[in-house]
Amino acid sequence: MKKAIVILASLILLVSTVGLFAEAQSEAGAGKTKLTMYHLLNLTESTAANFTDVMLPMFLEANPDIEIEAEYLFNEPYHNKLQAMSVADTLPDIIFLWPGKRTGHVTGAGKVKDLRPWLSGHEDEFSSMAMAAQGPNGEIWELPEQVTATHVMFTNDKLLADLGLSFPETFDELLASGPVIRDAGLIPIAMDNKDGWEMQSCLASALVERMAGQEWYDNIIQGIGSFTDQGFVDSLQVIKTLTDAEMFSPGINQADYGQALNAFVNEQAVYTIDGGWRANNLVKELTDEQKENVSFRVLPDIAGQKGVSGSTSAVAGTGFGMNANLDADKADQAWKWIWFYSGPVGSKVRQGFGALPAYNLPVPADADLMVKALADFIATTPMTYVLDAVLDAEGMGIFNPGVQEMMMGSKTAEQVAEEYEAWVAANDS
Repeated sequence: MKKAIVILASLILLVSTVGLFAEAQSEAGAGKTKLTMYHLLNLTESTAANFTDVMLPMFLEANPDIEIEAEYLFNEPYHNKLQAMSVADTLPDIIFLWPGKRTGHVTGAGKVKDLRPWLSGHEDEFSSMAMAAQGPNGEIWELPEQVTATHVMFTNDKLLADLGLSFPETFDELLASGPVIRDAGLIPIAMDNKDGWEMQSCLASALVERMAGQEWYDNIIQGIGSFTDQGFVDSLQVIKTLTDAEMFSPGINQADYGQALNAFVNEQAVYTIDGGWRANNLVKELTDEQKENVSFRVLPDIAGQKGVSGSTSAVAGTGFGMNANLDADKADQAWKWIWFYSGPVGSKVRQGFGALPAYNLPVPADADLMVKALADFIATTPMTYVLDAVLDAEGMGIFNPGVQEMMMGSKTAEQVAEEYEAWVAANDS
């Protein structure tokens, strides 16, 4: 019922905004193609200007025969409106999408074009992970912008040293360091979780492989096994243990995304757990001296784990796709943007901002330290799945709030697992 209300509200919003896309063609200048774009972008972040003031103007200058009318939303409002547009069949020309099930209600419903006809001959120019099939017949619905590690434990090594600590080798050592860090007036692990996806994507996904093992993870994706199995429950219990030990930011489940990063940049937290995409922010927001003392790590080994030591969760990155209803000429124009953004030109620009593109580019010798650190991390860290990339996205509407309730003490790890298993058994494809 709650989901239906959210979609209905988004559909009502569409009534007032659908004109944005309908007017795009009528307002296009003579001889120009006007494209509408829907992009996931947090305009309140300083890095948003990398897209709005650099990438987009650069493309338009190089393609004077194209105009782009862009709309930006972030987090769940983005996904709610995307689903509403999909239901109403009012999708824009160019759409920011996920390679897995997070936007499966669009990609799996025939609403976007398979990009392989345009991509043909360029596949080897991208990392192998980025070219993984996104559809049942090998379709590529969006061209990945980067390979994304969703679990990175960014570490302020100077703060650790000042406290007489070193990076823990085990989970128990991490817990033991908590009182020392808090007594110094610092946050052990800064995280935000108001929207729920942060804990799921940036910690729980990696913990599932750690505690249950990769074989279990592979099996559960095929419908073999249960989310009530002990390994999955144990992965949730690790989050509960960290919460009860006061290792996370105070008020974590009320914190908007971005607060934890600010705490880390301002040296109020020893660690922050986030995705590799945060290297982009660190390039811009840390001083050169601070960068010398920041390392990219993962949660240390946990007693009883069945998975790989030092592993992270990762996915072929998000990227732009195009509306399935575009005619041939307009599709070719839309491809120009998609190739610009994720191909060699845009990738080099984004690399300078701190991204690690899916397009194969050498890391320049003079690249920012954070870019080099991310490249090393991706190259040397074992990788596993991200939950919302391999399981139906709507199920995260059960899982994510359940984890929040567990953290706040109103549910146990077992209860969260049982409720999620019940939803999956009834709904997941």
